[in-house]
Amino acid sequence: MQIRDFIKILNKRWWVVLLVGLVAAITALAYSLTQPKMYESSVTVIGTTAKPDEGLNNAIKGEVRRYGSTLTSSAFAQKIDERGKFDLGADAISGKLKPQPVPDNYLLKITVSDSDRLRAARLADAAADIIREDSLTKWAAVPEDSRVFFDKVSPAPIPDRPSTPRTNLNMGAGLAIGLVLGLILIFVLDFFDTSLKSEDDVELYTGLKVIGVVPPWRNNNAFRRPPAPVAAADSSAPLDETEIQNPIRRKQKQNDNR
Repeated sequence: MQIRDFIKILNKRWWVVLLVGLVAAITALAYSLTQPKMYESSVTVIGTTAKPDEGLNNAIKGEVRRYGSTLTSSAFAQKIDERGKFDLGADAISGKLKPQPVPDNYLLKITVSDSDRLRAARLADAAADIIREDSLTKWAAVPEDSRVFFDKVSPAPIPDRPSTPRTNLNMGAGLAIGLVLGLILIFVLDFFDTSLKSEDDVELYTGLKVIGVVPPWRNNNAFRRPPAPVAAADSSAPLDETEIQNPIRRKQKQNDNR
């Protein structure tokens, strides 16, 4: 199959591709509208040392890894619930937290996803505050110049728009997938379509040259026999409705009147 054959198929069934693409985009839009809106807020916790020391730096990296793994535990989530008085339960809060430890930079990023944008920021701040307090308690017995500290870089912002569903992204992806499926569909339809629709199809499948084409006859009345002439009827014998509708009876009536 050559490029001109592909173009020919597209010209013949381009509307199928467009229809499938539009249906897929509308379906993606409908799906997005049925999904609940979720808001994300993030806070970054950074570890510092009382003095430059390689051992303390390694201790910070270890703490970042530890908090990254324990942040979603039931015990830690319960502390967040009690501190903020959210009354959500440990399991619910644990599912909203997403820690992202970056030990080499002494950072721990905490992302919270919630249906309430204000509560999302409060949960993130509560988690960061608990880490700071837990660190102070743990290193309280260590000499002050050998301590490790954790604190949030800045308060968690209140999101102004939902992070999900991503309606525009879903519609774009649905349209793209629909167009691809539409292209596949029209080529499948053309593959199974064995009818001859043009002179090119005849030459392609028969190997014969087309030397003439009989145009379609649009005037269906062209070959109809004209009606037979009818002699004037005798005024003394009027025709009834049946005879007017039936020309044979009408002619017989006229002959009888003669």
